[in-house]
Amino acid sequence: MNTGLRVLSAIALASALGLASCSDDEGDDSGTGGSGNRPDDTGAACMVADDCYPDVAEGELQGEAVCIDRVRGGYCTHTCESNDDCCAAEGECSSSLLEVCSPFESMEGMHCFLSCEDADVAAVSDIEDEQDFCQKKASPDFICRSSGGGGDNRKICVPGDCGVGESCSEVADCAPDLECVTSFGGGGYCTMRGCSAENPCPGDSLCVTRDDENFCFRPCARASDCTYCRASDAAVTCTDDVTFAMDGATGSVCVPG
Repeated sequence: MNTGLRVLSAIALASALGLASCSDDEGDDSGTGGSGNRPDDTGAACMVADDCYPDVAEGELQGEAVCIDRVRGGYCTHTCESNDDCCAAEGECSSSLLEVCSPFESMEGMHCFLSCEDADVAAVSDIEDEQDFCQKKASPDFICRSSGGGGDNRKICVPGDCGVGESCSEVADCAPDLECVTSFGGGGYCTMRGCSAENPCPGDSLCVTRDDENFCFRPCARASDCTYCRASDAAVTCTDDVTFAMDGATGSVCVPG
């Protein structure tokens, strides 16, 4: 594994959460609100490969630039043969994250990805778990997941599908069939209104009565469940002090305001 630490950019240092420096998330129809924070290099939002690695001189990348369009907002990367090919070019990596050369799902070849391998997570202090690691070191909209690819699987930070609980300012920021409720305070909240036994919440979200209406809220077991896909100034709290709309429902949910 390429273990050389890279110096944080001035932009990264300016982030209140210590995140890598960011660019706008282009997004797709699975919701484009989120935190608005993305890395500048590997993992940056993109639509085409030409969007990627603007600070690297032509021909210097150790591989071909690629925009992976099968994840939310796109993902800048480049082809590689080993970990040493990642971050090999001047201006390629401005964050402190290590990268791994890995397969990805059914894509051909190997590509560079932000790493959340166990050893890399364990080397960082003040990190709750691998999900907290990806959120704080890459983007609040990223999750730690297996790269796919059989025996060459690696653990990588990539965008997740935000869904219920994503921060928002308008309905276009939310996934299809969700609306942006701003009356809760705390930066807007993507949710489904009017949930019931006959109209269940999507995924594993839970139906809660608030302000005399029923809304779907993201379930949580730890703080990183509630910071996921939320801007730093749009904090929500994990609590079980809510009124569930269905008899017998229990658990904790991420509550804004």
